[in-house]
Amino acid sequence: MNKSLMLMFLSFIFNNNLSADLATGKLEEFFIDNGKYDRKVRIYYPSNNPINEQTTFIIMNDGEELFLEQDSWNGKSWRVDKSFDELNKKDIEHNTVIVAVHSAKRFKGRFFDDTRRYIELFPKEAINYFEKGQKKNLYSSLSQRSYPEFLVTAVLPFLEDKFQLTLDKDNLGVMGSSMGGLSALNTIIEYPDIFGFAGCLSTHWVGIKPIEYLLLPFTKKIDGDKETFDAIKKYVVANLSKIKNHRIYFDHGTVGLDYLYRNPQNDINKIFTENGMTFETKVFEGHDHDPNDFGKRFTPSLNYLTKK
Repeated sequence: MNKSLMLMFLSFIFNNNLSADLATGKLEEFFIDNGKYDRKVRIYYPSNNPINEQTTFIIMNDGEELFLEQDSWNGKSWRVDKSFDELNKKDIEHNTVIVAVHSAKRFKGRFFDDTRRYIELFPKEAINYFEKGQKKNLYSSLSQRSYPEFLVTAVLPFLEDKFQLTLDKDNLGVMGSSMGGLSALNTIIEYPDIFGFAGCLSTHWVGIKPIEYLLLPFTKKIDGDKETFDAIKKYVVANLSKIKNHRIYFDHGTVGLDYLYRNPQNDINKIFTENGMTFETKVFEGHDHDPNDFGKRFTPSLNYLTKK
């Protein structure tokens, strides 16, 4: 057996094993150059439908939390595959491909993974809306490469080459939870001609105080920071016209960290309503800031974002 055939055979075996424990569908795994290291990306096919220009591609942040619990850093998962399995049982079929991009939080990883993920997903453009001072300087000094830029310049070309089709706002969206939800909104604002919709579950509007940021690996506790939300809100308001015709989904729970999102989300809802934006917002009583609860809300968010 020559080398190329051997690699194809090994890839087939690996991907079959990767998908063996899924409720439905199959996964493929790839690595894309992210500068300092290769970023893991998994492509999930919930059905055997042919992939073409009518297929909706959804890039989902924090990909390690989306499928099997053993892949996640905290042993909890959305189990997106189970959501699609339930839809299949109801004869509801989505012509969809999920592109799960793993976060900077490595699997059961290093000490500063929590803080690394936060600063990567924080909207860099919102830093301009901080008042001058130490906080603005700190965010500016920590700011790294734009995550939405990585999606557009690295992930999208890979997908377009693999599937031999063009991805744009007519067939591409982005979703995430917590900081991943905030990043999804940031992505659609910065690239409105490329992404047509954004799913923002339990959007982390409230940021982190500098001391919380530094202590996050120890305490795992966040109380939020009004100045950070004010900067994010100003950034969103300044860019509303760019996403006027885009579909956006927001939600949050009422327990734990999600309790902090109630007032900021109400502010954003008011702004969106007054400006005639196309959006849906939901509150889920008893839901916590937890991948299991995010997974329960995947189907309603998917149904809204992909409805024709």
